[in-house]
Amino acid sequence: MARKHLNAVRKAAAAIDTAREKLAHAMLEAQESGETVVDISEAAGLGRSRVHELLRQARRRQTGES
Repeated sequence: MARKHLNAVRKAAAAIDTAREKLAHAMLEAQESGETVVDISEAAGLGRSRVHELLRQARRRQTGES
């Protein structure tokens, strides 16, 4: 019975990972189109420092760095 719940946890975790990737990609596109970090942070409901962090991580992933 517990396996059913663990599978639900795995599925939800995968959905979170996918959503994070989509958010990072959308934020990169927004910045590349001229939006400011302030505008992106307001749209995402995140602080500016968190947006900067996510943008750095997304750029690293794009270039294949870790």
